[in-house]
Amino acid sequence: KLTKLTIIFSRNPENPFLGVPFFPMYNPESYKLDYQIDYDSEQKLIIGNINQKFLRVKPKKLNLKLYFDGTSASPNELSLSSLLEAPKFVGVVPQIKAFLALATSVGGGFAENTAAEKISFDVDKVAKDGNSDAHKPKTMTVLWGTFYMTGVLESASVNYTMFSNDGVPIRAEMDVTIVETVAESLVQRIMKLMSPDLSKSIMVKEGDTLPDLCFKEYGDPSFYTKIAEVNNLKNFRKLIPGTELLFPPLK
Repeated sequence: KLTKLTIIFSRNPENPFLGVPFFPMYNPESYKLDYQIDYDSEQKLIIGNINQKFLRVKPKKLNLKLYFDGTSASPNELSLSSLLEAPKFVGVVPQIKAFLALATSVGGGFAENTAAEKISFDVDKVAKDGNSDAHKPKTMTVLWGTFYMTGVLESASVNYTMFSNDGVPIRAEMDVTIVETVAESLVQRIMKLMSPDLSKSIMVKEGDTLPDLCFKEYGDPSFYTKIAEVNNLKNFRKLIPGTELLFPPLK
């Protein structure tokens, strides 16, 4: 049995699997993941090839192409398994607007005065997850085989490729970009692991001083005497690069 790409639209980022599943008519031929790292663009290079200062790893982006078909060669309705009475569509424009209504705020411009407006209303009724912020983009969880990512829609570009005799679009391709997001509860757990509530091992780099390291870890440079004692440092004023120091929880 063919495994179908599944996108779950949820209004609860803490539980992204609670929502409305969307099954594209066709699996994408491919998908692309973009990874980016930010460096300090203001850093001045004085001599030689000095590495720029690392700032952060940016959220990854998923790029994929979705296909919409309103011809007799494929189903002529939007595949929303949670909606028992999905309306019949004429062409693909309502299908596309329905998809965008699911990915964005309820009552937004995408769904205005279309059949998708009814769908977006029904979606709210189905996905009872307790989040009343109707103007916040919904979480999109993408599942396909071993691939999994949770994010929000950044952009969507539609290319209409086939038309009926009276000019109604009956086939289209949509290039979708989804930016990865992480639930606040997971971020809090990560921050806890990075906090001084747990012992950490730090390798000394050239130019490091114990007060500076204590300030970075605890927000208080005066803790250097305790850290020197913990690590049995006889000369804390001269740290040797490559030395590993233990920074335990301090109250």
